[in-house]
Amino acid sequence: MTYTEVPRSSTAPPRPDPRLWAGIGSVLIFLVGLALTNVIAGGAGPAPVPGMSLPAFAANPTSAAVNALGQALSGIALVVFASGLARTFGGRIAAQLTASGALAGGTLILSAVLMQSLTSPGLTGQPALAVALFNLAFLIGGPAHVVTLAMLLGSAAIAGRRSGRLPHWLSTFGMVASGAGLLAVLNLGSPLLPFAATAYFIPAGRFLGFVFIVGMVLNLRRSDRPAG
Repeated sequence: MTYTEVPRSSTAPPRPDPRLWAGIGSVLIFLVGLALTNVIAGGAGPAPVPGMSLPAFAANPTSAAVNALGQALSGIALVVFASGLARTFGGRIAAQLTASGALAGGTLILSAVLMQSLTSPGLTGQPALAVALFNLAFLIGGPAHVVTLAMLLGSAAIAGRRSGRLPHWLSTFGMVASGAGLLAVLNLGSPLLPFAATAYFIPAGRFLGFVFIVGMVLNLRRSDRPAG
């Protein structure tokens, strides 16, 4: 009797990409940068309200530099993480994950560049320009970044549920985090909408997203371990 080896199905999902670890790196870099910024500024680091922390940057350029560097590195790691997600889930969702990851990381990097520009001596005596730059940095690194991050994480949560690679509770949490992040777009409705009613969607979407990123990476990497 002759036995013929049956080839492995080509439809098997790809193994989790090692670049997924960059997601946890992005979270840690952002949090460490934020903590150092507040420590250096004596607790007067970047506030969620545009213009409120501008004097802190002017008085302590080191704080602004640390904040900008942390955001830029976190944004780069986020782009790497998104490429790892695209490789892990594959299929038609890959292009969406790559594009939304590029937007999420790009907005964070652009916000960092604008924040760093606030340390320029050329802004001395130009308070109107400094305020305009600070507000622009806030809008790009705040609502714009959180909305694009929500798009990335929402796509990942849906892909994880459809493929069965994420548990139901985790994909549900990711969709909730994504929803909170998408509501950050309401901050662009100022002054029609009061800032106090919309500002909390920025930190909610950002930090719930951080929790989902960590949980998703650990879950996907653990599922790649051989049984036993």
